[in-house]
Amino acid sequence: MKTAVTPERRKGRKVIASQGVERVAVTRLAGMLNRPRGTKAHHGVQIIDADGQHVDLPAPLADVMARAAALLAEGLSVSVVAEDEMLSTQDAAALLNVSRQYVVRLVDRGTLPAVKVGSHRRLRARDVEAYKAGRDSDRDAALDRLAAMSEEIGGYGLGR
Repeated sequence: MKTAVTPERRKGRKVIASQGVERVAVTRLAGMLNRPRGTKAHHGVQIIDADGQHVDLPAPLADVMARAAALLAEGLSVSVVAEDEMLSTQDAAALLNVSRQYVVRLVDRGTLPAVKVGSHRRLRARDVEAYKAGRDSDRDAALDRLAAMSEEIGGYGLGR
């Protein structure tokens, strides 16, 4: 089962937030965990308990911890969601940072897959994350095109 680590915007779900001194430690941890794999600096991740026992973390767990630490270092709260977890339209809206009604319209148009449970729509977390990744990629590509067009017409040099 895969997990998605996302900035937390949902109510009623246990979240981890870092502040003050904790944020310094989380920033340091994020730097340690985000070393590229395959380099001499990255030899896997181990946890050592108070008794000195070592536990090697599997790569997927280390990746989840790295992503969570990076988000916490930015001052964001974090939620870990299983990809096959079923979300309400409100939960999906919170993950996408849009209104619940907008999510309902995406579902009704067939843009975002969902199933009906009684009168309620439920969405798989992995589908919401895939939609979000595609949306963000499309947005970034559009911004790149806009910047290129502006450079072509000398838009950045108009004030000189």
